[in-house]
Parts: sequence; C-alpha cells; structure tokens
Amino acid sequence: MSTRLIGGVTPIHNKSLQGAGPRKFGYIKGAEEVLAGQSLDRRLTRHCTMGVARFAVLVALVALFAIASQGEEIKSLPGVGFELNFKHYSGFFKVSDNHLLHYWFVESQNNPAKDPLLFWFNGGPGCSSLDGLLNEMGPYLANQDGKTLHENPNSWNKLASIVYIESPAGVGYSYSTDGNTTTNDDLTSLENYEAVKLFFKEFPAFRNHSTFIMGESYGGVYVPTLTARIVDGQKDFPINLKGMALGNGYVNEKLNIDTSIRFAYGHGIIDEKTWNTLESECCKGCIDSCDFTQVTGHCARMVEDIFQFLWAGGLNPYDLYRDCDPNPDVNSLRLQSMLMGIAPKHASQHTLRYPKKAHFKFPLMGASVPCLNDSDLVTYMNDVKVRQALNIPFNLPKWDICSEQITRDYQKQYTDMKPFIKKIVDAHVRVLLYYGDTDMACNFMMGQQFANGLGYRRLLNKTPWKFDRQIAGFKTLYDGVTFITIRGAGHMAPQWRAPQMYYAIQQFLLNHPI
Repeated sequence: MSTRLIGGVTPIHNKSLQGAGPRKFGYIKGAEEVLAGQSLDRRLTRHCTMGVARFAVLVALVALFAIASQGEEIKSLPGVGFELNFKHYSGFFKVSDNHLLHYWFVESQNNPAKDPLLFWFNGGPGCSSLDGLLNEMGPYLANQDGKTLHENPNSWNKLASIVYIESPAGVGYSYSTDGNTTTNDDLTSLENYEAVKLFFKEFPAFRNHSTFIMGESYGGVYVPTLTARIVDGQKDFPINLKGMALGNGYVNEKLNIDTSIRFAYGHGIIDEKTWNTLESECCKGCIDSCDFTQVTGHCARMVEDIFQFLWAGGLNPYDLYRDCDPNPDVNSLRLQSMLMGIAPKHASQHTLRYPKKAHFKFPLMGASVPCLNDSDLVTYMNDVKVRQALNIPFNLPKWDICSEQITRDYQKQYTDMKPFIKKIVDAHVRVLLYYGDTDMACNFMMGQQFANGLGYRRLLNKTPWKFDRQIAGFKTLYDGVTFITIRGAGHMAPQWRAPQMYYAIQQFLLNHPI
C-alpha cells in the first residue's frame, strides 16, 4: 500500500494545534487553521473589536512559532511499560516546497548535552527508518501484540542522541502536499541534507556535537550521497561530522550480483553440476574472474534462475538461517520493497531480463514468501493515540513499513558508491562498513570486496574480533575505513546480534578499535 497523498494536506489544519511537526509562519494560511477550523474573528467579535481579534491571532501565531522552534516533544508515548529517562520528539521537516519528512528524535540516555549525534536511515528504497527505531536499536521495541513497547537494553541512545528520518517523501508518515512523490538518488540526498540542516536549526544546542550519519540496506546509497553533500557544504553550513556507518549496505550493484552467486554456492544452495556448467559454459573455464553481469543466452537464464530461488524459493533473503514466517496471511511490504528495489533487474543489457518497473513473477513459489512479519509494528504505528502522541496530522493515510509505490517509482541513479565514499574518507571522516554474514540481500562478500577496492592502505589483515570472550565476527582495517562482519547476523544486525552491535558502535563512536 502506498503512503502517497491524494489531493494534498495542509501542514497546519483544524485538528493539529498540537501536532504536524516543526512549523514556520510560511506554513500557516490563516487563523481558521489554528483554532479548530473556526474563524477567530467571528469568535472574538462577540465580545471585542475586530482589532483585538487580529491582535489575538498574532499572539497565537507567535506562541505557536515559539513552541515549534523547540521541536515537538512527545509528552506520553502509548504502550511504554517502563520509565523513560530521556526526552523524545516527533515532527516534520519541510525540505522543499511540497515535501515534509517525518522525524523521530530520541535524546541520549547518558549525557545529551555532550554525547554524539546520529542520523539514521533505513533503505528499501521506500522503507521507513522507524524500523530501525522500533525493531533494531531504539530505546523501545515493538511487542507482538501491536499495542505495547518493551525496553531495549542495547539501545544505541545509551551512547548517542539519534534522529530517525523517514525518507523520501511518501515513506511512513513523510508526505507530499501535491501528491507527487517521484524521486531519485540525487533528490533524496538533497532533501535528506535539508532535513539535517533543519534539525540543527530546530535543535541548535546539538549544532557542535560530534555527528555521525548511519543507515542500512539501500541506506548504502542514501548515507554516502548525503554524507558527501555534508562534506561539500561545510563552508556554507559547518557540521561537526566525524563518521559514517553502513549496515549491510547496498554499495555496488555489480558486486552484489557477482557475490550473490558465489555466496549461494559457498552456502550449499548451488549444486556442483550447476557450478561446473557455469564455469565451463559461461565463464571460459575460470569462474573466479567471471563477471555474471555480462553473461548472455542460457547463461543469463541460469543466473536469473539462481536469483529467483535466492529471493523467492522459500529461503529468508534477510537471513539464510532464519526461518520465514509461516503465516500465509502476512503481507510483508518490506520483502516486496526489497524485491523491487535491491533485487537486480537490469544489471546489464543482457542479464536479468526484468523491466525496471515490472513486478517480479516467480515460478518457484507462485507468490513471494513473506518471511518477516511486520504486523506488530504496523498496528502500533496506526493506533490513534500513537498518531496523536507523535503529532501526526489526522488526515495522513495509514502508516506502512514500506511503500510499494515509492519503491516502484524510485529512480536509481548510482550503481557504485566508491566515488562518494572516497570523497568522505579523503575529508578525514571515519567510515565503518558492517555486515551480518548470513544476509543474502546485501551479502558480506560484496562489502568485503568493495572495502578492499577503495584502494586505501591496509593496516590490519582480516582477523577475529571478540565480544564476551567469543568471536563476534572478523575485521579488516584500512586507512580511514573499518570493515567488519557480525557472525550469525543477517540483514538487520542490530536486531539479531544486539549486544555485539552495541559494542561495535560504541567503539566506533569513541574512535577505539573494535
């Protein structure tokens, strides 16, 4: 289901004196929209003059602006069964004439006046960053009942204050006032940059904090393109940018295709007969240097068949060793978004024959396997009291974890993040690439080859890193770049290996070895 608006929404409307996010005078079209849709002039002229009425309107607008400039604090969050020791906010950043991005900001539980500041982006493209907040590393996590939240002992806001931004417009509660949500990599990075700048204007006390940009999956495009913009804009809008981190980031389309085939063989999914056929008939007898994006004819069809099985053959693309949700009624928009967004469709003019905007059709299963049940989070986010607490305009449509329309219409412009990440590293901004090693969507081999291909001097060859006296993964250090795997974690490493990821992020923020 799409979160695109039909007909547009006025940011300040007749039921949202409390909500709708940070607001400026330019957002407000009249006093009628401030006071429950009734003309303030008509109300006041019963008791006073028109001049007094207009003065009262001005006072109301000034007061409203003063409140908005402090952000929209969440006074009481439904379903929280434990005491909160931090402030949190929810509102909107007006990043263009027609686009407003929803944010949810949680201050640090430790020392918000000094702790680092993180901006977090989930991917898709078309999926909500609130998945990160409420399923992965936030202070409160959704319960299966869809009504309550439980405390996360490994919340990253014990280390830093975190801003979760739903991007681009049309995702989650972010919206467009004219209904147009078509976007691309450049426009998304530009609007994300505007959101970052607006955050610092709304919360100026955080302006000088050490700042980190982080994300996951197709955030592997969102985050480097945004961080590169911040680097380029330092003269005009200085930000104390210290680092960038990607979790199972989609950083190179060609590598993702090539390594997915090798990952499948290495994990026993491809048999010897198929592998030998690929080598002898498709790779000129040398499969180690084979480019699977350039094969043609029956070789291309073999590659397509392998991908069809990886993505819809009954395995969990997010975690090879994690079972899919068996409930046939589950409709996972997250998986649909991944299938349309990250799954290769047009890697070259020869390979993977699916047209750019076509829906996948899978002969193996007849329908896509849900795998991940997001109904608890969807139910919680659409609760009327939750929407009110988050200052969501009443006439925005229902929230979904992913928007099929955004994914379908999204125009991917970049297939390789190398130029962006090199610009970032060369600006002396530290980079962490972390990959759960059982993920098939954005596998660790892609990240490993990508990190090595950046060309920076290697400081430490691949070696284990430990947590709680156990091997938690492997690390390779380069000059400016750290690459790590998280053993036994899939696509959402902070969710499935929470203590290990908490430790790794803590070390990265402190600029200490992992």
